[in-house]
Amino acid sequence: MPKFKFEALKFVHSLLLTNYRSYEELNIQFDGRPVVLFGENGAGKTNLLEAISLLSPGRGLRRTKLEDIVRRDDKILPRLWSVASEIKTGNDLIKAGTGQIQNAPRRRQIRIDGKPASGVDFAALLTVNWLTPEQDRLFVGPAADRRKFFDRLCLARCKSHGRTFLTYEKARRERGRLLAEGIDDDYWFDALETDLAKRGAKIAKARFETLQKLQEEISARPQGAFPKAVIGIEGEAETLYQNGADERDVYEFIKAALQRDRPIDKRAGRTLRGVHKSDLIVSHMDKNMPAKDCSTGEQKALLIGLFLAHARAQSAHSPILLLDEVAAHLDEVRRAALVDELLELGTQVFMTGTDKNLFKAFKGWAQIFKVTGGTLEACD
Repeated sequence: MPKFKFEALKFVHSLLLTNYRSYEELNIQFDGRPVVLFGENGAGKTNLLEAISLLSPGRGLRRTKLEDIVRRDDKILPRLWSVASEIKTGNDLIKAGTGQIQNAPRRRQIRIDGKPASGVDFAALLTVNWLTPEQDRLFVGPAADRRKFFDRLCLARCKSHGRTFLTYEKARRERGRLLAEGIDDDYWFDALETDLAKRGAKIAKARFETLQKLQEEISARPQGAFPKAVIGIEGEAETLYQNGADERDVYEFIKAALQRDRPIDKRAGRTLRGVHKSDLIVSHMDKNMPAKDCSTGEQKALLIGLFLAHARAQSAHSPILLLDEVAAHLDEVRRAALVDELLELGTQVFMTGTDKNLFKAFKGWAQIFKVTGGTLEACD
């Protein structure tokens, strides 16, 4: 048993799902301890994690279309899905929820304590992060996947990071339209490039500061079951910060580069340079080897180690951690080490697996539920 008292300072106290995938209605309470969800494939374990992930900015851990989330049932139509929760923070309970909008199934509304809210408000209320089987190929897959992964880590430090990136992407699409359609309007280009430079400088700064904090946390930790990583960002703007530039310097660099590259971008029909092209670079510290060249098992261990380091760096904010089928591919030693680290964090964790025995290292320090056909049965 751990030699410390487990106490989550902020956690999901209750969860009410309505018409949400496999759940016609689920009303469940949690006490702040880690939560284990076990059951057969297709029972609805990941659906519950996804619902919790929607209590944060963005489209959740599956990044699916909102209209595809609703429970399919021909008996009662039309249906709308919703996720309602109570977040316990200290002695207070804060109501937070999200769901489809009537007559607009491709949009969702967010409410906190009954008042309209935004993704930035969600980020200020909760820090939510996740690992899923789809991320197992993060280090060998496309750079876009690594950017998305790291940008979610940045949200914990910079609550407006997601909104800033959305604004950047909107301006980039509009500039791309001008380029593709051959529109020569210097005033329009200047306005868009000014916006891209402002947002791009902020995005790169958030990435650089997050990377610094994360590497400090990794380096300060003694070697354990999960290998240490050396991380970096491959991108012009992020490199400028690393070399001592300030935000104004980076803004001016991006703006000048966009203006200079207009002829090249016009031929390509898109913006070829910018923070939307940056890449997260990860290496195995002890082996001095790029993560992409490590074995599958080493890559998985590196990813978990990086995830845990970020959680430790944000421990003051009591991050909510969602681990989908993570334990299944670890040996017993690493499973026990993972449980020890999660308990030491003292934050709420949701873990899934097909076999209850995968989680025996919790030894009574977790709430355990069997998931069957959209229902949860407490087993601890």
